Amino acid sequence: MMQTAALLHDIDLFLTGMCLLAGLTAVLYWRQRRQHAALHRMQARLGRERSTREQAEQALADTRRQVCHLSASQQSLRDAERRRIARDLHDDLGQHLLTLGLEVRALGASQPSLVEIVDRIDAHVQHTLRAMRCVVRDLQPEALEDGLQVAVNGQLVQFSRLNGIACQLEARPEVFDGRDAGVDKMVYRILQESLSNIARHAQATEVSVAIARAADRLDLTVRDNGVGLPVPPQPSQQAQQHGATPAHRAAHGAGRMGLRGMAERVAEAGGRLDVASTPGQGTALTLSIPLHSLQ
Repeated sequence: MMQTAALLHDIDLFLTGMCLLAGLTAVLYWRQRRQHAALHRMQARLGRERSTREQAEQALADTRRQVCHLSASQQSLRDAERRRIARDLHDDLGQHLLTLGLEVRALGASQPSLVEIVDRIDAHVQHTLRAMRCVVRDLQPEALEDGLQVAVNGQLVQFSRLNGIACQLEARPEVFDGRDAGVDKMVYRILQESLSNIARHAQATEVSVAIARAADRLDLTVRDNGVGLPVPPQPSQQAQQHGATPAHRAAHGAGRMGLRGMAERVAEAGGRLDVASTPGQGTALTLSIPLHSLQ
C-alpha cells in the first residue's frame, strides 16, 4: 500500500513537472512570437523611414538641380542684357563722344583764345570715352573669345605690367580643355575682381593663381603676400573706428563689398567661395564651382 502511494506521489510530481515545463515552453514561445512581431514591425518602420528619407533626398537633389538651371537661365538673360547694353554704349554713346571730341578740337583750332578751355573739355571727353570703354569691356569680356587660358594669361600679364606685382600661374594644360562658357566667364570674372582688390588694397609683391579641374568641379585659388584683410572691429572698438582715416574706412568697406559681391555671384551659380586671411600674412581666395551648374 505504501509502495502504491509512493508511486502515485512520484507520478503526481512527474505530471506537475511536465505541466510546468509545458507552461514555460508556451510562455517562451509566445514571448519569442511577440519579439519576432516587434522586430518585424521595427524593420517595416525602418524600411518606410528609409524610403521616405530617400524620397526626400531625391526631392532635394531635384530642387537643387532646378535651382541651378534657374540660376543658369537667369545668368544667361543677364549676359544677354549686358551684351545689348555694351553694344548700345559702344555704337551710340561711343560715337557721340567721338563726335563731341572732334567738334571740341575743331572749336579750339578755330578759336585760339579758347584753346586752354577746349583742351580741358577735350581731356574730360577722352577720359569719359576711356571710362565708357572700360564699362563695355567689363560688360562683355572679349578676352574669352580665344578661350579661358588665353584670357587668364592675358589678365595676369596686364596685371603685372600695370601694377608691378609678380604673378605665377599653376595649371595643367588639360585644365583648359573643356570649353564651358558659363564656368569660363565665372572664373574670369572672379579672377578679374580678385586681382583688382589686390591692386587696390593688398600692398602685395607676389600673386599666385592656381586652377585645377576635377570630374565634377573647377577650383580657382588666388593667393597674395599682402597685408591681409583687416579684422572686423569688436563692439568695444566701435568708438575707436570713428577715429580711423577716411581712406582706411573706405578700403575696409570696399574690400568687404567686393568679397560680398563675388560670394553672391558664386552662390547663384551653385558654387562656393572661401577666403582665408591673416593680417600681415596675405590672403587666399578659393572658388569651387560645379561644372554642371552653369551649363
